[in-house]
Amino acid sequence: MEKTTNLAILTATVYGLLLRILHDLLSEFLGGIVSISFVMLAPLTIGFITVYLLPKEQSNRMVNAIFKPFIPCLILMCVTIALNIEGTICWIMIFPLFAFTASLGGILAFQIRKSIDKNSMEKSEKDRNTMYGSFILCLPLVIGFIEGDNTLTRKDFYIARSVTIQASPETVWKELTNINEIFPEEQKFDFSTFLGFPKHLSTTIEKMELGGRRIATYEKGLIFHETIEKFEKDNLLVLNINIDPKAIPVKVMDEHIVLGGKHVDILQDVYQLQKLSDETTRLTLSSHFYINTPFNWYAGIWSEYLMRDILQSQINFIENRTKTNRTFVK
Repeated sequence: MEKTTNLAILTATVYGLLLRILHDLLSEFLGGIVSISFVMLAPLTIGFITVYLLPKEQSNRMVNAIFKPFIPCLILMCVTIALNIEGTICWIMIFPLFAFTASLGGILAFQIRKSIDKNSMEKSEKDRNTMYGSFILCLPLVIGFIEGDNTLTRKDFYIARSVTIQASPETVWKELTNINEIFPEEQKFDFSTFLGFPKHLSTTIEKMELGGRRIATYEKGLIFHETIEKFEKDNLLVLNINIDPKAIPVKVMDEHIVLGGKHVDILQDVYQLQKLSDETTRLTLSSHFYINTPFNWYAGIWSEYLMRDILQSQINFIENRTKTNRTFVK
């Protein structure tokens, strides 16, 4: 029985890996990884295969139908990360949905197996259930060819975070516009860093004027080129963000979630300084970005959380700089 169980899990894992590779090789026709055919239907079939091939002693228990599909999903995650097929950040974000959908596939297989195992079932009904099972296995590829990029929907987000700083607007503005090098002890560990987002190394403004350039440099060769759209000294700084996805090294992030790519882009950041008293300032950083996926309802949850975390870390950094007065001047 143990060998049969392992074979079911192995078969489901190999099937999932083949689907992942095919979605890369045939991305022009299947719509790529960020699609309903892969994110939703691939785990459905993985869960279905797992439970459908389990020994009868295990397949007739609902608890196995729900949780056994988690195993090939976990193995697939580890294998694709180890082979650099997929990034850790992608799997952390998508795994809850992936595992849930795999459970639905397991429950579907449970119901079909339960129907097949009835002694009173006629051969025609068994054949019909087998046909249904075969159709489910082909579903990700069939739907993928139909889907393409047709299910992608753009959704814009406007996120803002604020911090109250015990310093005058003039002091905060000075730190904001003279970040330059960021020292190792200033780089705080946050959730976005945990997920693999590169650490901020430096930010320089070539010239404080309309159309002037602000360059933010991160680890692994990630560089943001920002253009000053508007500024009011000690009050407002508006930056248009221009990201060339082709200039971002492959090692920074997966191609299907690369900034400036098909599925996500950051368009503008706005710093606002509000004077609360002579020595108190509220600094607000807001960001305009968008995602473009078939499941923005899910991707949006992660996007908003990550962006809030990144924005909060940036304004916290400015707050700490005003306390230490450690502006690095070239």
